[in-house]
Amino acid sequence: MTRSTFRPAFKILLAASISTFGANAAFAQEAAEEADNSEIIVTAQRKSESVQDVPISITALTGDALQKAGIQDTENLVTLTPGLLVQRSVVGKISIRGVGNENYTIAGDPGVAVHNDGIYVARAAAGLFDLYDVNRVEVLRGPQGTLYGRNATGGVINVIPNTPSDEYEGSVTAEYGNYDAFRVTGMINAAVSPTFGIRIAALSNNRDGFTRNTNAGAAARGFGDLDNKDVFAIRAQAASLGGGPFKARLAFEYMNDNSNLPAYKYLNRPNALPTSDFGGGAAAFTKPNLRVVNQAFETNIPGYTRGVGGDSDVFKTTQGSLALHMSYDFGSVTLSSISGYRRTKFNWLNDGDGADTFYVNYIQQDSSKQYSQEIQLSGGGDTLDWIVGGFYFRETGSSFIALPFTFGANLPFYIAIDGTAKTKALAGFGELNWKATDRLKVTLGARYSDEKREAAYVYDINFGTLFRRTPNDSDKFNAFTPRLVVNYEATDDINVYASATRGFKSGGFNLLAVQPGFSPEKVWSYELGFKSKFGGGKGTFNANVFYADYKDIQVGQIVNLSSVLTNAAAATLKGAEVELNYRPIPALDIGATLAYLDAKYDTFCTGDPTKPNYGTATAPAGQPRTPDAGCTAANPIDLGGNRFPRAPELTLSGTIGYTADLGDSGSLGLRADARYQSKTFFTQFNRPEISQKAYTIVNSRITWTSASEKFTIGAYVNNLFDKTYFSEVLESGAFNPQLVAQAYVAPPRTYGITAGVKF
Repeated sequence: MTRSTFRPAFKILLAASISTFGANAAFAQEAAEEADNSEIIVTAQRKSESVQDVPISITALTGDALQKAGIQDTENLVTLTPGLLVQRSVVGKISIRGVGNENYTIAGDPGVAVHNDGIYVARAAAGLFDLYDVNRVEVLRGPQGTLYGRNATGGVINVIPNTPSDEYEGSVTAEYGNYDAFRVTGMINAAVSPTFGIRIAALSNNRDGFTRNTNAGAAARGFGDLDNKDVFAIRAQAASLGGGPFKARLAFEYMNDNSNLPAYKYLNRPNALPTSDFGGGAAAFTKPNLRVVNQAFETNIPGYTRGVGGDSDVFKTTQGSLALHMSYDFGSVTLSSISGYRRTKFNWLNDGDGADTFYVNYIQQDSSKQYSQEIQLSGGGDTLDWIVGGFYFRETGSSFIALPFTFGANLPFYIAIDGTAKTKALAGFGELNWKATDRLKVTLGARYSDEKREAAYVYDINFGTLFRRTPNDSDKFNAFTPRLVVNYEATDDINVYASATRGFKSGGFNLLAVQPGFSPEKVWSYELGFKSKFGGGKGTFNANVFYADYKDIQVGQIVNLSSVLTNAAAATLKGAEVELNYRPIPALDIGATLAYLDAKYDTFCTGDPTKPNYGTATAPAGQPRTPDAGCTAANPIDLGGNRFPRAPELTLSGTIGYTADLGDSGSLGLRADARYQSKTFFTQFNRPEISQKAYTIVNSRITWTSASEKFTIGAYVNNLFDKTYFSEVLESGAFNPQLVAQAYVAPPRTYGITAGVKF
């Protein structure tokens, strides 16, 4: 970390007085219980423990903390979570400690596992969703191969809803803001009998777009506003109540998202680079015209027989799920079952040229069904507790991807991929926790995973002559992922731990190209950390350092208009994370988080199609370059030493909250959040023009709460200083060898008022 990098970050900490509410947590089906003002009881290791005693890097944000910070979807969890990046792209891109995903298709998986109500969400397209009636959201950092298994090399995000209780209660919260934003959430809970309860929650979220599309007819087709919101969601649950040995809960969820896609600005077409505010290059854009585009969004594919539906279908994502949780306490052991079913439909359309004339589009339509079943058996006593279990997962899906290249003349040129994919996975796992002494604990766990993947697709390229390939591939993968933790309670207030954990991300197939399948990613992660309390329990200070040895990384690049994905790299990840929370007086909360990440490739041999002779200007014209040491003529460039994409070196967040007691008139809460992110690259080539320089975002809120706590009225401003920045930049191969940079301009300043009632 250089001095120039640290100085602005330090100023942010001082100016914002810094943050991260809610201590830390992990996967659990039951609600977290606050032990006091600074601790939360969690079940990170499938048993109830204080978060300060759990030897894992976790951030948990309770429903109250999410509400106070104005976090309303998984995308904005980055506000208070160190080491987490969530970006809106073709699908949601989630990365923790630099580990994420490069495969958008149904035959591959993300590197951060998202669990909603205990059910693994396989599709990256389903990873971004609104949060409502949530008990807490938990982010586990680093590989979680033993208890969570496949595709958790980066970590895990758990979204845990509130569940039925024996209370008769309800609530309604409404919000209105600029861009004609109107968001309403409601909940009702009822105990139908002493042993049976129901809970229903719903959400409606609508907002005009941040970007205006001036294309003729766009408004009439529903594309005049881009980056808008049109979401409806509902969750219904029925559960057994009471203290009997048998417990059961059935949950149904449905979400319909008709929001138009994020607006992408095309940075180097024609031959223009972003201003220095966005990474480097000549002045090309002003702040106002970043919010204006002229894009046609054509839905036809000239020369191809298959259609993609009407305008109302192309920006639509629907999700439906069922989850059944059951457990029986036999006294000495407990048997638990989690059954899940989820269906996801995803439709996406991108104007691939950024012009009003139809040159090229990108179309993707996915549909998938998944079923999962987990069985757990747990037990133990004062010195020894254990858990063993089995996991089964099955997914089937279909995908249609098309790139029509009409070149402004309605030419019948296209690339079209029509395929299916299947996955079956089976795993067995176990973990043993041994209390060697009153202060020394040892945890030993392991998981064995075995899975089979299949993919069959028709790959057509037509530029005057049809080129067709029909790959039909299958492969099997297995992995052994152990975990060892030594945890020492140095004092009643200081807990030190060291861990070694292995994780793996499944192999698969890339439907975007005709190529062999890719192998699993594998990582060994080593961590040393401590958790402490100070000030008589008024504050917590937690910190860790980690080192990860990352092999067979799945990386992608554009080659001859195809997005190729291979196991081409190895890397070393090093870093440190700090979380501070302090409540010096009951009315004041301050805190801070810091994440430092050194994520660089050790070796990565590849080619760069944007440069002559694959990346060099020194070779004679028409002659291949001399490969770097260890590389080949086909992939002559070694990107060793380059930073991971979407892996900023430094992120900081800060919060200060003050609650003024107004006596019989209630209370008034004031809150400010700030987040700093250092320079971020978006490709493995670390191109200056495909990057975002460091920036800071500040949010603020004020909330009045009645003395009875039944009524609230508030106001908020997000992105207080209206900072304009890119949260994602893609490279399009539409004009190969010139790769066009498509940048997503992050939301501008938004503000509004809120009101809520509980009954």
